Amino acid sequence: MLYSWLLFIHVLSLGVFLFAHGVTGGASFLLRGPVTGSTRTLLRLSRTSGMIANPAIILVLITGIWMTFAGSWQVKLWPWIAVAVLIATFGAMAFAARPYYMARDAAKGSDEEVAAKLSRTRPELAAAVGVVALVVLFGLMVFKPF
Repeated sequence: MLYSWLLFIHVLSLGVFLFAHGVTGGASFLLRGPVTGSTRTLLRLSRTSGMIANPAIILVLITGIWMTFAGSWQVKLWPWIAVAVLIATFGAMAFAARPYYMARDAAKGSDEEVAAKLSRTRPELAAAVGVVALVVLFGLMVFKPF
């Protein structure tokens, strides 16, 4: 019964993370060109959605590790590869999205400062990293290959 509850919380947290983080990802594609009031609104929305997405992904990690032990999967390799993929994805996404987060933090600055930071963003790279990671993680969870 514990495993079922953990799985429920794990999948629910993943859904919350994907929804909230999707707001940030979607906003990042719209933040090109001159800085306007809409640009600043999207940057604030992105910051707010991060307050939901970040705890949700931590809950995904915690419940995933807990389920590894609750389901007696700790001797298998696939759960630990999944943790490594998730941590590597954190690093890669932080690297790819760093200019975007710097622009988000500078949202109270001048239009020129925000525009300069946004011009260095690469949302396509961040999205590609995220999609590849999701496919790998879903494959590990469904097929449990090793």
